[in-house]
Amino acid sequence: MYRRIEKITQKENILLFLFPCIHTSIHRYIKKLSIFLLIIFLFSCNLFAKYNRIISLAPSATESLYELGLYDNVIANTVYCSDGIVKKEKIGTVTDPSIEKIISLNPDLIVATKEGNYKTVIDKLVRLKLTVYVMEPYSSFEDVCENFQKLADYTDKSDTAKQIITDVKKEILQLSEGTKKTNKEKIFWEVGANPIFTVGSQSFVNEYNKYINGINVFENINMRYPNISAESVIEKNPDIILLVNMGDVSDQEIAKWNKYKNITAVKNNKIYLLEADDIFTPTPKKFLNGIKVLRNKLNI
Repeated sequence: MYRRIEKITQKENILLFLFPCIHTSIHRYIKKLSIFLLIIFLFSCNLFAKYNRIISLAPSATESLYELGLYDNVIANTVYCSDGIVKKEKIGTVTDPSIEKIISLNPDLIVATKEGNYKTVIDKLVRLKLTVYVMEPYSSFEDVCENFQKLADYTDKSDTAKQIITDVKKEILQLSEGTKKTNKEKIFWEVGANPIFTVGSQSFVNEYNKYINGINVFENINMRYPNISAESVIEKNPDIILLVNMGDVSDQEIAKWNKYKNITAVKNNKIYLLEADDIFTPTPKKFLNGIKVLRNKLNI
């Protein structure tokens, strides 16, 4: 009985330190109730994150975690991921991460993507009893939002994600209502140069077209990023050519396409080079930014 009273007194002292306005003359039972309510409040506020040592295996996963407010919780990512203000530990590339490095960092969560990471790598991490969350592929903007929300639910950031998605969708709607045209321009997207890869109907990138008054000339191909020929591009005769800087796609591609004088985009000088980070990072905020970048490039 003596020990129990001593423990309660210690708790009361902590409470009085935190809240000096509570006078010691308050009835003991009221103070007990105050302590109980304080404990409930601390837990309900979720002051401590569910995961504090997160490793990201893909740029899209890294950006999603940052947008959810988990920047400080991310301890490492790939060489292709952004660091932000504080440099993060690097665990290798998206396709070839160092398992040994990952283990040495003692993560409590690893976030991977089906679209970027090899299944063999993910399976190995799971076999090593590491906690791995895998994000699904993205075929549309709705997929982007859904995957973002699911990651948020898993990391106790549900409300944050809901607010972000709501705000982004509202702004996108406002942008799309401002410029409704009858005639849509034909657009060719190049995301790989040697060989040529473009955007098909199963990529979320295809959805940018509806917000820039465009139609993807290869949207009939039911793939994410199909391989096509220069001859097929000439045959489609696009009004606009969008070159996404993906390593082998650079400003040299502008000179290459300028050789085809019969293409409408070449005639009208409508070939544009875009940065991959602005277009290919599937998060709600990045998708909105991608629309703004495109509209600015095309002067919409």
